[in-house]
Amino acid sequence: MSALFIQTGLALLVAGRLALSSTAVAPEGQCDDPLPIDPAVVTQQMHLDKFGGADQAGPACHLRWEGGSSPTLMIYGPSVLASLGTFKSPKDAAEQYAGESPKGVEPLPGVPNGFMVFDPKTPNRRVFVAYRGKVYMIVSQDRVPVGMLAKAIIRG
Repeated sequence: MSALFIQTGLALLVAGRLALSSTAVAPEGQCDDPLPIDPAVVTQQMHLDKFGGADQAGPACHLRWEGGSSPTLMIYGPSVLASLGTFKSPKDAAEQYAGESPKGVEPLPGVPNGFMVFDPKTPNRRVFVAYRGKVYMIVSQDRVPVGMLAKAIIRG
């Protein structure tokens, strides 16, 4: 009887952990590609209300939070980027946008093989990262500080 109780308890514990880990990143079915960032990190770091999910709208996956004001984060996954060209690396993809910034392509602090293109005169920041062997572009209107965005990027 106690063995059955322990097995049931372990099964519930594992199921609970899986449920918690799956809520950290939006369900992949809502966007064309898996998310290369953990929205829970952005939620926590920026003291936002609960993460509301992600929706594919045109070429970008838009992340949203409950409670009104939230940062603008759009993610262009490899499915969309493939229509722009074949990119061998995040740096290769960032080079396509280098003209948008007076500094050109810059390394993304704290993210190995992460790059960004940013012009302080406009609120548009493009971040390029690799996730699951594919190149992604994350676009923010610079409402998520670079350090917080770097913490949210999933290494892999």
